[in-house]
Amino acid sequence: MIRLNTSLNRNLFLNGSLSLNRFKSKTSFRNEETNVNSDDVWTENNPWSPSLYTDVVKVVKPGTLMTKQTLPVQYRLLYQPLYEAPSAKYVAMLKRLTLSFTVLGMYGAKIIWDTPMFDDVYAGAILITTSIPAMFVQYKTRDYVTRIWRLYNKNKPQLLENLIGDEKLIMEKLNFTGGSTYNELLPITNNKSLQLAPKSKYPSLTSYTSWESVDEESKFKSYFYIVDDIGGMKMDRLWGIVEHNSGVDNGRYMEQSSQQ
Repeated sequence: MIRLNTSLNRNLFLNGSLSLNRFKSKTSFRNEETNVNSDDVWTENNPWSPSLYTDVVKVVKPGTLMTKQTLPVQYRLLYQPLYEAPSAKYVAMLKRLTLSFTVLGMYGAKIIWDTPMFDDVYAGAILITTSIPAMFVQYKTRDYVTRIWRLYNKNKPQLLENLIGDEKLIMEKLNFTGGSTYNELLPITNNKSLQLAPKSKYPSLTSYTSWESVDEESKFKSYFYIVDDIGGMKMDRLWGIVEHNSGVDNGRYMEQSSQQ
């Protein structure tokens, strides 16, 4: 596992100074616009690994409680993500802070419960009050996508027709603690279920979502929260596909023939 880092130096791998099978970055998950560190966000996605062609990609099976499956060995990640969430580190910190607040509340509630001079109702009130922020944050950010990677088939030439003929994406999300990430596989080619998530009449009561897709095998519907206008033309193309499947025309969709 490595720490999320958007500024890895490829020269470290080209000069042969690293020989580890799994590179562990020594830098923090941060960008140039902030000095805030979140050193405990870990990810298995390392496209700069010196053993890139032997590393495997693991994804969580839809509809399961973090049950991982390994993709066929011919797949590898793109060298750089197509998309990076602008506030991933803040969401991770918020998850950890609210969970820590809940743990402190549980400890305080236990003390109140064991103290004869206080009524037990105060312990329950403290427990509920300190648990609400964590539950709210977990619910709102459960579909937050930190990065999007394209999968490449190492056994095929990297031609446009091969890429769009069997296009798959890795959607990287934060786990419930905000301390690490996990992957979900999202097919693009011939996936008509990939559409814009419907807007709720009460957005404050629903989680953040942008896309939705139904898994072909399990029929489980997955949701993804992705910020628009980030990622340039590559993400605009994906947004165009999603909008086209949803019957929306914002001028970003390209016909298959024009893409080739």
